[in-house]
Amino acid sequence: MNIEYLHYYLDVAKTKSITRAAKLNFISPQGMSRAMNELEKELGCKLLVRYSNKLDLSPVGEELVPRAAAIIENYSELLEFAASQSQPQHKDTGCINLECQNVALLAFLTQDAKDYIFESRKIRFHESQNPQIRQVLLAGRAGEGAPSSPTIGLMCFFNQERSSEQGGIDDLEEKGYQYRPYLKAYDKVMVCSSSPLAEKDVLSDEDIISRPLVTTNTHLYGFLSRRFGRDAISLSSSEFSLRKRLVERDAALSFLPAFASLTMPEEPGFVLRKMERPYEVEIGFVGMEADLKSECFMGLMDILDEFYRAHLESGLYVLCD
Repeated sequence: MNIEYLHYYLDVAKTKSITRAAKLNFISPQGMSRAMNELEKELGCKLLVRYSNKLDLSPVGEELVPRAAAIIENYSELLEFAASQSQPQHKDTGCINLECQNVALLAFLTQDAKDYIFESRKIRFHESQNPQIRQVLLAGRAGEGAPSSPTIGLMCFFNQERSSEQGGIDDLEEKGYQYRPYLKAYDKVMVCSSSPLAEKDVLSDEDIISRPLVTTNTHLYGFLSRRFGRDAISLSSSEFSLRKRLVERDAALSFLPAFASLTMPEEPGFVLRKMERPYEVEIGFVGMEADLKSECFMGLMDILDEFYRAHLESGLYVLCD
């Protein structure tokens, strides 16, 4: 079961609204409705009663609320326990937690970098979103719910909106963290390789909104909804495989950083096309100065530097000083 669906369900139960719950989770109402349908299908019972002008919980749905809350709480405790047991000497061995934004994980980290992270005994990896990374870092500095070792966040911003309420870093810098941008690039559009749009080298905004859009449930969703309108986005999901399948069926368009053509295996089902009006992507690291200088983190940076400096002439990105 996708534990995220239980989070969604509790928000639907609290707000009695698919639309309001979707806004709380930065996904589209259609995406929230699909998640609830999937949850009902998996559990084999009706949780929501939909009327023409309101939504209510079924008797089973009412019973599920405290049980779902308990499952989420127990799941969090399970993660905390596993983290505390996996590397009990974390603090004494120069280890770090690496909280990684999913766009950065998907397209920014090279295969060699991923191998280094997953094989290293000194890096504990966790996939997160910008707001979650921010919360983990703030909790660590506050001493409440602090992770078992220092944390570095790998974050992704669009058009450098670094101080936005949901994904900002201003409050982190006030707590002593440093933000170090690593590279700047731009997004390209994922297009079905057999679509007429694939025959174009550059896509206009009109081309882009000629198909439904699928996006990550991150900062990018908010950015694209402001640019193209919320109605243009049919689905937001952290699952790249789902977004990819929709694109390959020519049922939707999605987006990837331009440098993905260097870091990801070639896919026959879709192609990347430039935008007439591209928007910028910035990827960077945030952490305490001592942690950013740690041996295990510098080993990761050496791998990334070797790759990205070797491909500078591609013109797909620029490295930050």
